[in-house]
Amino acid sequence: MSISERTLRWLSMAWGIYALVWIGLEGELWQTVALGGSTAVLLVAYEWRRWGRKRPLVTRSFLLLSALAGFLIGLFSALLTLFFMALKTGLHAHGPEFTPQEIAWVVQQTPFWAGVGLLVGLSVGLLWLAGGAEREA
Repeated sequence: MSISERTLRWLSMAWGIYALVWIGLEGELWQTVALGGSTAVLLVAYEWRRWGRKRPLVTRSFLLLSALAGFLIGLFSALLTLFFMALKTGLHAHGPEFTPQEIAWVVQQTPFWAGVGLLVGLSVGLLWLAGGAEREA
């Protein structure tokens, strides 16, 4: 399973445009979650692409890596959301952008997002292998 350089470039440009727009907006939690999640997806996609060039993946390692990638996307989504919440509050000097309840909600969701990411990554890996069984990723 590979993602092309061109696709990653277009996704990165779209992310950059969204990030520039996001900086100027008032702090809405869903916008920050979207930025954190998309950043996590891009980081893992770039690493997947870089790592996948070095060695072919067999079925077992492909499933393990797809599950790990999903887990990392879920975990990093929460951590990057918290980072962007702090960044947004620091950039806008008119007081806190997010309530303590919103911050606590993101912290509480971290294990859930990581678990869902793990299951989605494993599911994507299984579906990919089912579609082309003995292919190298």
